[in-house]
Amino acid sequence: MGIIKRQTIQSSIYAYAGVAVGFLTQGLWFPNLFEGTQVVGLLTLLISLAQVLAQASNLGLNGAGGRYFPYFRNVERQHNGYLLIASLTTLVGFSLCVLVLWLARPWVIEFYKQDSALFVEYYYLLIPLTFFTVYFTVFDNYARLLYDPVTGTLLQQFVQRVLVLLAGGLYWLGWVTLPQFLGVWLLAFLIPLILMVISVAQDEALFFSRKFVSVKADLRRNLMRYAGLTLTSALSTQIVWTIDKVMINSKQGLGDTGIYGTASYFAAVIAIPATALYKVSGTLIAESWKTNDLKNIVSIYRKSCLNQLIAGCLVFVGVAANLSNVFRFLPPDYEAGYYVILWLGLGKLIDMATGVNGIILNTSRYYTYDSLFFVVLVFITIAANVYLIPRFGINGAAIGATLATFLYNLARTLFVGFAFRMQPFTWRNLVVILLGLGVWWLAVQFPYPGSGAPKWRVILDIGWRSMLITGLFGGAVIALKLSSDINQTVEGLRKRFLT
Repeated sequence: MGIIKRQTIQSSIYAYAGVAVGFLTQGLWFPNLFEGTQVVGLLTLLISLAQVLAQASNLGLNGAGGRYFPYFRNVERQHNGYLLIASLTTLVGFSLCVLVLWLARPWVIEFYKQDSALFVEYYYLLIPLTFFTVYFTVFDNYARLLYDPVTGTLLQQFVQRVLVLLAGGLYWLGWVTLPQFLGVWLLAFLIPLILMVISVAQDEALFFSRKFVSVKADLRRNLMRYAGLTLTSALSTQIVWTIDKVMINSKQGLGDTGIYGTASYFAAVIAIPATALYKVSGTLIAESWKTNDLKNIVSIYRKSCLNQLIAGCLVFVGVAANLSNVFRFLPPDYEAGYYVILWLGLGKLIDMATGVNGIILNTSRYYTYDSLFFVVLVFITIAANVYLIPRFGINGAAIGATLATFLYNLARTLFVGFAFRMQPFTWRNLVVILLGLGVWWLAVQFPYPGSGAPKWRVILDIGWRSMLITGLFGGAVIALKLSSDINQTVEGLRKRFLT
């Protein structure tokens, strides 16, 4: 667990630094920078659709690589041409997606021209955005398989958001028009890709020689079968993460999509530690399955559930207790996203609390069931949105997403429990939840600044309220010794800096 803990901490530091930049940029500044909510809705929709198309373009090979790369690993033989195979396969998938986008354009124009004219105008931005996104994931996944999950996190979570901030600065200064801003905004996705390729090259792992490509027939069959299944599950995941925004756009318009997208960004802050952990633990769990080291898998599973729940509860309570203050910095239209943040944040917390159940299932011999669960999840999400959005608007979409997340993780956790006899929860998990509820209740008992209070008082209130939450929750977790990893980290920091 030492590698996981160290790299997760490093990745989380970069990720939260990026969250700080992204929060100021996309959570607060962009809603005030662009008049109305249309442009924010456009950016939200473009990114969401590009992520779906990127998953489709990869044809499931990133997921399959996580499972079967141990059989490719051989630095003398350039890892048997894995990077070349992944790059060419992705190029084929991307070409098919471009064809689909071209064929779908007449339908998009007809369907969205009234309520989402801006999306119709910039529809073809999806092509370069998808290309940059999918090839970044190819090289990031390759680096992760070579035990470097940190570089990709730094580039995607921090560098990319700084570049988006700079693009917004050019627009704010009046140096670029909206179409020019969107061109600069695209560079924020291209530059991390270039830097990711350079990083792989510096690690002397940029291998494209055809003469080393060697895949045995049985490995090829297993890889193709597994890639097909992971394509289904990965594509289903992206559809689940995107369908709410697409359905809001079709039923409520691009403006409500902008409000929902901004609220989604606040909720996504909660899941940052999970993103870092998944990148680190996936390769190690796959290696453990190869050697049948079930003890190590159980250890990772239990610690992931507990540590992610602790981190998620801390951030969720911090966000929830400060929402009244946060909305003082946003235009009035965005107040409609208040409960969206709470519902989506709860969904992220549920996902974190169940740890790496998906990785365990997805890298095991029962990986086909994970794909089945994903497909069922898509239908549940669509059905929930069809029912709830007309009745509750964007709040209905958030409720549907949370409900689907809960049912999906319940199914996966039960399956892992019955199939492998792995039960990750202890009394400590319950104590963390009760502790979070108690700290949340206490934090909101103190009065908030009045509606006419100056902004500096609001910022001061956010600061001291956040410190109170961190001190009470973090102090209790350490004092009660709920997580050995956290206590060891704190003790290590104490010895390093205070002795």
